[in-house]
Amino acid sequence: MAFSRIASGVLLSGCVALGASYSFAQTSPSEREAAAAAQAKRQGKLPTKGDEQYLQNALKRCERQPEGTARDACVKRVTDAGDTTTRGSVEGGGKIRTNTMQVPATEAPKK
Repeated sequence: MAFSRIASGVLLSGCVALGASYSFAQTSPSEREAAAAAQAKRQGKLPTKGDEQYLQNALKRCERQPEGTARDACVKRVTDAGDTTTRGSVEGGGKIRTNTMQVPATEAPKK
């Protein structure tokens, strides 16, 4: 038991002496990915296409919706057209976009 404590103490002191951080193993994979992306961005290695590319990607996802009101609603949500409201944030877990559309009834309810 004493040997393992000494060995881990030497290992940790060796990491600190080399300037390495031993807290790396304590971070989540998403935190490591975010740190790697931030570093790549600082170094100019993270290409960004801008808002236009994001809009094109979102509209491509809308193309997978069935033709008609579902696809039209998707396009309106993505482009914030019509009666679209947005709540939430990316930091909070995601943005929720809601669009209200009037859909005519196929038949009047029977009494």
